[in-house]
Amino acid sequence: MMPMPRGLDGWIARLYATIGLVGLIGLAMPQAYAAGDLSISNPDGGDVRALVIGIDDYQHVRKLKGAVADATDIVTSLRSMGVGDVVALTNAQADRASILREIGALVERTKNNDLIFLSIAGHGTQEPERIKGSEPDGMENVFLLPGFETTAAGSIERILGSEFNHFIRQFELRGAKVIFVADTCHGGGMVRDIDPRAAQMSFRQVPRYTLLVDELKPVTDSNDPKSELDFDHTAFLAAVDRHTKAPEVSIPGVNGLRGALSYAVARALEGSADVNHDGKVTLKELFSNVRQVVYQLSDQRQNIVTISSPAQTPETDIAFELTRGVVLIQGPTARTASAQPGAAAPGEGPLSAPPAVTAKAAPVPALATAPNAVSTNAAPSGAATAPLRPTAPIRLAALDGKTNYFAGVTPKDVTVQAVQPTDNPDLIWDPVSHDVIAWGDVVAYGVDVANLPTVVDRTAAIRELKRMATRSPQVMRISPDDRQQRAGQIVEVDLSDVASRAVLLFNVSGDGTVQVLYPVGSDAALARSASLRLPLRVGQPFGAEQIVAVTSQQRMVDLETVLMQLNRRRASGQVIKSLERYLPADARIASIGFFSAP
Repeated sequence: MMPMPRGLDGWIARLYATIGLVGLIGLAMPQAYAAGDLSISNPDGGDVRALVIGIDDYQHVRKLKGAVADATDIVTSLRSMGVGDVVALTNAQADRASILREIGALVERTKNNDLIFLSIAGHGTQEPERIKGSEPDGMENVFLLPGFETTAAGSIERILGSEFNHFIRQFELRGAKVIFVADTCHGGGMVRDIDPRAAQMSFRQVPRYTLLVDELKPVTDSNDPKSELDFDHTAFLAAVDRHTKAPEVSIPGVNGLRGALSYAVARALEGSADVNHDGKVTLKELFSNVRQVVYQLSDQRQNIVTISSPAQTPETDIAFELTRGVVLIQGPTARTASAQPGAAAPGEGPLSAPPAVTAKAAPVPALATAPNAVSTNAAPSGAATAPLRPTAPIRLAALDGKTNYFAGVTPKDVTVQAVQPTDNPDLIWDPVSHDVIAWGDVVAYGVDVANLPTVVDRTAAIRELKRMATRSPQVMRISPDDRQQRAGQIVEVDLSDVASRAVLLFNVSGDGTVQVLYPVGSDAALARSASLRLPLRVGQPFGAEQIVAVTSQQRMVDLETVLMQLNRRRASGQVIKSLERYLPADARIASIGFFSAP
């Protein structure tokens, strides 16, 4: 291990580690505030109004799987938080005429000092800009509607980004503030390549096309803003940048696929973004919370874009307030403009499972599978002994479709369900190479059937870490990027906003081995810097590694003690039990997955 000068809190040198990665992620947690305890209020005194759009059922392009659920979730959150004027448009009801009608009506209802919430989940793409010089790359963002196709009639069923700019300006001219959420994508790039053996992933992007006849007559004005920076009181949250695809992701505890941005925004609306619990969610708190949640839920495949107007100050401008009192679940003005036959209308069903936020975690002082790791399910002295809460089985598939491999696979902390590779498995095992793949990434190389149980248990534990991190994520990032890392490469884990907080760092390797990273020996109990930068060197074994950070205002002596007793043991399930027992009320949790290859 290469020596480094001690810096920051005097322990980075010890964290210049060799990363041996092997892992996977997945599960969710009770929302930060119980619905009914809190309601959203507008700090400017006006009403809160919303138009929410979600489209899965495209008639002529690839269908999506989670956009309608996204709309339902956001509508449910808004209504449960007391917002009465909520309009939902889903699938066939989200045609161009209906959207223009509803957004026009919303403009007419808008009064001075109102807060307008606009959200759209569905397919996006790019077209050559209509107003020369309005986009840096000459391409304009476009939102596709259910009936879109490259025919004269089908060309009408889309909305240009410049048209949303037009309507947002109308809201501003009436004295309102706007929050616009775009859970779609317009580019075709990838943060990390997808392993070809992985199950097919769903992305919210349609390749560029050519319209021989374009019948669209845009609703625009020469005075409309040309970009997000031309607004006065509008905040934007986009799923990805203009060059990257936005995947639909598996949310712990939620059936089917979802958009990570919509899911994170719904949880933020329920109160999880109020980091300091002062009842006021600033734009900075909203942006930071949603960014971290999306980053973790997408296994670092997704970095959202947030933009505020130049006149706004994110650190102090309040997006919305949270007040306690009676919550209007569905007021007389709440409307659902569309609902699918046989399905609960958005806002009428139960709240979807709370935020599966996975906060990021810190580095590793020699991350390598411990050769003498003890495989144990017995709790060490002082550890919690309660069984893990009932959870969904880990869905395990073999690449060749055979299920007889798994007859003897019996994990300790979770059950296994053998499925086909096309049935949305949590793990895919390659019977030729013995690699284990999850959601496009190889999480472990060369795993025999006999060793699959520990990988399965570890998968369940990482799911639970995501669930637990939902309440209050600890901000953490990976640099230089989130791509698959190569042997010998140096990466850095950046932990933010930890000044004067106690920091606990540990790793859960691919086989479930726990490794305590901090504090060890004479390490300082409290971080002395607002930011900690942890350099790591990638090495064997390759695959995925989950690094976890827990921070608190007070040193977590009991939790430290138990984790030290679990150190170098294959005891991922015991880690979860210990966290459930000893986690402080003010704890922030981070959980980052690294992915590496030779």
